[in-house]
Amino acid sequence: MHASLEFHDSEVRSTAAQADTLQIAFSAAWVRLAPDQAGYAQSLHIQCLGARWDGSLADCMGRLSGGRLLDGDSALSSLALPYASTGPVRLELQFSNGTQLQVHAESLVCGFNGDPKFVESFAC
Repeated sequence: MHASLEFHDSEVRSTAAQADTLQIAFSAAWVRLAPDQAGYAQSLHIQCLGARWDGSLADCMGRLSGGRLLDGDSALSSLALPYASTGPVRLELQFSNGTQLQVHAESLVCGFNGDPKFVESFAC
């Protein structure tokens, strides 16, 4: 499956930190499978290793209004799945509740936990 995560309209279930690792779990990630096929997938996660962040993790849940990943010279508003950075990155997430999260990490990995359940969007 060729898929890409689009940050906008994705739903973050939780953010959790352990030492210098930040885990972001999605309950409904907005995923594009093809130019004309998109919908929501469950069980997607982002793991930021060697991470420092600005923002209250307790407020970092719910719908995203936007986001981007700065990886080298690239500013990405979507990530090909699975995704693994080759060096330091900065992840910026804007939540619909007004919360912003900015993460600086030595590396970032994004992928599914097991087989994703995909629900196609019927939006016009």
